[in-house]
Amino acid sequence: METVNTVKKKKLPMPLDSGLMYTFVAIYYVYASRFVAKLNLTTEIKLILAQVLFLVAPPFILAIIRKYDIKETFRLKAPKPFEVLLMLVISPVMVIAGFCAGFIGLLAVKGIFGRVYVAGDVTDLMSNKLLISLILVAVFPAVCEELLFRGMIQRGFERIGAGWSIFLSGLLFGLFHFDFQRLAAQTLIGFLAAYVVYRTGSIFNGMILHFCNNGLLTLLANYMAGSEVQGTQVVTDPFDVPDFLQLAQQYDMSLEQLLGVMAGIFGVILAFCIVVIFGLILILRTITKKNFTKPEKVKGSAIGVLAGLPGLLIIGVVYTGLGLMLLNNNLGQKILQFMGML
Repeated sequence: METVNTVKKKKLPMPLDSGLMYTFVAIYYVYASRFVAKLNLTTEIKLILAQVLFLVAPPFILAIIRKYDIKETFRLKAPKPFEVLLMLVISPVMVIAGFCAGFIGLLAVKGIFGRVYVAGDVTDLMSNKLLISLILVAVFPAVCEELLFRGMIQRGFERIGAGWSIFLSGLLFGLFHFDFQRLAAQTLIGFLAAYVVYRTGSIFNGMILHFCNNGLLTLLANYMAGSEVQGTQVVTDPFDVPDFLQLAQQYDMSLEQLLGVMAGIFGVILAFCIVVIFGLILILRTITKKNFTKPEKVKGSAIGVLAGLPGLLIIGVVYTGLGLMLLNNNLGQKILQFMGML
């Protein structure tokens, strides 16, 4: 039988705060990021500045203005050693699951749009000096993104129910990466981090999970550095390369057949990883029974979610522009230029 402590006295965010925060950050990030990009600073400094200004400052300023309990709102509680150990065990499984989901997503994007994005600025950063890469791609995103999505946004949505808060936090997190191909993988990470933070009551567990995921991918990208691809490029078929063609010939298959088989294999691996993660989550659920804190629901507060719709609309416009670019429609580039994304 779980021991449940309900938070009643400390002032915490509402769904309206979460919705407004998502809309504000979406507009702020999309339109204001162009001004940061114009600053005469290195790419690394601009990236750090953008993370702090767009993801960390807004929720903390709102919390101060609304006089919310900072420690409880952002769950600034030290994680327990066994919780940290579980995060370290879950992370490599999550990376494998994310890779499989990413490969399947890449095939899906190619099938829908006929073309895909390859590489990108994040990939270039991952191939930088290892310590710098880890700071830029693993440390800062893990801290800044978690404070926004698992802090203010998730905390507010919990007033309409824990399940809704985990779902919305994870989905909005995935969408905020503006990438069709990584959408499934990033959303999966978002769901997992949201549940871990909710169950343990410590945002640091989400940060550890997030850092390990980005850090492991950075180590892999850094190890494989040397590709000539720089920046984001649109290609018709990233699989039309000698390695894939030779592999297809080796097994007497067409390239399409090979990719279909690979998608099936990755799908099975993805399913296995999800089962393993689910088992580890059950362990986490067991060890957190005694100190688990259930949030207080507030009837009628769900209407506040509507405040996030303008932010979703902005993000939807960006995805529309990206999709049109993949369809080789000039309108896509015009949309992204208007939104300040190019």
